[in-house]
Amino acid sequence: MIGLRLNLETNRLTYPKLTLSVLSIFCLFYLSGCSGTSKLPEGKRLYTGATVKLESKEKIANESALSAELAATITPKPNTSFLGIRPGLFFYNLAGTPKKKKGLRSFIKNNLGEEPVFYDSVNNSHITALMVNRLNNAGYFNSTVGYKENVKDKTVSVTYIAQVAKPYTISSIIYPAGDSLGPIYRDLAASREASLLKVGDNYNLATFTAERVRVDADLKNKGYFYFDPDLILYKVDTTQNNYTVNIYPTIKPEAPAKSLVPYKLGDVRIYTNYTLQLDSTAYSNPPVRIQGYHYYPDEKSLKAKHLLPAVFFEKDSLYTRNDHALTVSRLMGLGLFRYVDVQLRESDSLAQALNVNIRLTPSRLQSMRAEFEMVTKTNGFAGPGFNARYRHRNLMRGAEQLQINFNLSQESQIGGNKNRSGTDTGNSDTKGGINSFSFGTQAVLDVPRFMTPFKTYNLRSEFVPKTRFTLGYNYINRVTFYQMSAYNATYGYIWRPQSRITHEITPVNLQFAQLTNVGPEFQERLNRNLYLRRSFEEQFIVGSIYNFTYNTQNQQAHRQDFFFNANVDLSGNLLSLFTSKIQGQTEIPNTFVKQPFSQYSRLALEGRYYKNLTRGTRLATRMIIGAGIPYNNSSTLPYLKQFFIGGSNSIRAFRPREVGPGTYSVTTDPNQPDDLNNGFFDQTGDIKFETNVEYRFDIIPYLKGAVFVDAGNIWLARKSADRPGGEFVMSKALSQLAVGTGAGLRIDAEFFVLRFDLGIPVRDPIQESPYVFTLPPERKNMVLHIAIGYPF
Repeated sequence: MIGLRLNLETNRLTYPKLTLSVLSIFCLFYLSGCSGTSKLPEGKRLYTGATVKLESKEKIANESALSAELAATITPKPNTSFLGIRPGLFFYNLAGTPKKKKGLRSFIKNNLGEEPVFYDSVNNSHITALMVNRLNNAGYFNSTVGYKENVKDKTVSVTYIAQVAKPYTISSIIYPAGDSLGPIYRDLAASREASLLKVGDNYNLATFTAERVRVDADLKNKGYFYFDPDLILYKVDTTQNNYTVNIYPTIKPEAPAKSLVPYKLGDVRIYTNYTLQLDSTAYSNPPVRIQGYHYYPDEKSLKAKHLLPAVFFEKDSLYTRNDHALTVSRLMGLGLFRYVDVQLRESDSLAQALNVNIRLTPSRLQSMRAEFEMVTKTNGFAGPGFNARYRHRNLMRGAEQLQINFNLSQESQIGGNKNRSGTDTGNSDTKGGINSFSFGTQAVLDVPRFMTPFKTYNLRSEFVPKTRFTLGYNYINRVTFYQMSAYNATYGYIWRPQSRITHEITPVNLQFAQLTNVGPEFQERLNRNLYLRRSFEEQFIVGSIYNFTYNTQNQQAHRQDFFFNANVDLSGNLLSLFTSKIQGQTEIPNTFVKQPFSQYSRLALEGRYYKNLTRGTRLATRMIIGAGIPYNNSSTLPYLKQFFIGGSNSIRAFRPREVGPGTYSVTTDPNQPDDLNNGFFDQTGDIKFETNVEYRFDIIPYLKGAVFVDAGNIWLARKSADRPGGEFVMSKALSQLAVGTGAGLRIDAEFFVLRFDLGIPVRDPIQESPYVFTLPPERKNMVLHIAIGYPF
């Protein structure tokens, strides 16, 4: 597969046309009657929505939830509105009646426009009846609902007023007793401890429905394969007439006999090369018999011992839904099969037994992908790139996945680079226009099991545990400056005990970077700047990494979601103990295989919180805290382990690596050459703090908006004469934060998000007067980011 990709980053805006265009669009909305009422037909009124008001003599438990439940019955939905503007209705009126089915006007009307929602389409009698039904389902019997019309000019809204009666509560729950009734009644009663029905709770039909599903799942895990939740009957007694009910759970008398008995498993057959074209004659040869399984057709393509840990069906054991779901999930997680189909059929030879047929359709064994790209950067560099990826899904007949990535890029300076003061730094040192060339390759081998020197148990998780090996090489040639070669190798484990939790531990993390062919001018800069020189010295990292992730996203819809990531990175500690105590090295830095090694501890924490506010609006927040401390064998963190800030996914009012450390800036340092800020020497630090708040809202289908505020900075762990003002001082940290704000548009097609964010600096810590925000904002200070995906 070959793809073409275009990556864009932009400098600070210097053209007034974009700002004027944005302002013109907003003015156009206001001046063109965007409320949508100017073109209403005679006698029609625009429906603008409804609210629900609850009234009761008793205190209503979970009043907001009940109000939302009643509001869900209201139809139709009014036209989308934002600050009194109805953009969808505006575009609908703007397009008018297109003469052709295709064309600009048809596109605007069908894709951007919204047909007006008139009040006469609202059936208030039907809505109030639905609300009464919802109140009955929630236990508020004998309640009534009325409505009030709110007429204003050419619009109408509705207020629904519910007179909520006293709710009925559960007085007792009585399960059937007696062994003579059969095993299913005993198992039904045994599930009462986890029941969702509680004495004292309000009667609620939704709780009964959820309890049926829960009981069905519990019985399915006890072998009742043919049971169905609709076979559960809840008899409700309200004869006491004191706002209480008695509940009698039981099984419907018409339930089929086979649904009332547990089933065990018979033969388990596994077909590893199943396709619809194969018939029964394709498996005429006897299968491989291993650990009680029938394995077809053989082990030439896939070893059974590596597949069976993903199969949780065992002969003569009770059928359980959990084992069924685990098996399907684990087999799909191997990445080797396109389809996984599990068939269960009653055994002809065994009573109350199910034979299992696992039919696996393989995916394409090998694949290749190539991608060309064109990159432009804020520092004035641009150039083409090429990426290629090769994948083998079954390298050693054990579902091992090998992926080899290759990248190649070249960058040339196509224009001057402007710093935060607007000065063109340029670069007169380049030859032939070529400034940078790089290529690299990375091999990743994922083994779908733990490979350890000791025995490990098979995790009962729906996610496949992995042992990961990586090996890589990268080469960078900064023409007239330096060349650098970097090598890396890792060995680690990845597993997910739950859907929300991921552990990654890398006990072996080796990285080595070597600087060669240093140009005379760059050498002079290294001699002048001790911190820069130590950052570019040969870096030999020998350590371990642990990464923990908790994520509630990408699951069922929640009103709020959390994301948390913790990364612990240690290097050189065991090696320092080995060289100093065992080898007896006393001089600093200690060496291993004649190479000085890095010694540090680094911790990075990231937390995110998302909350849905109203329909189509969401609040997204993020906080990042990081610190890396070099010690003993190292005086600075390796360059690739240092923190940076700014850019399209960070503080969007500043370009990447433009902020910090502290109040230090290359562009304001009189000891630095004018052309130092050319994109090669980034501003980095040992400590990082960043926080972001973003309010997201829907505008029209597939177009979303956002307003945001970003703040943060990076600092040095120790005072440095080469970077005055860059050290971290707790009492000064708050006053050294860079702050930016702005707004953005996102074209969200679900599978693809194109983002435009316009950042405006509010506070710049390097300025003598740090508050730089003005009204209107100066165009030269604005930064436009064009990016793929959301920032967080």
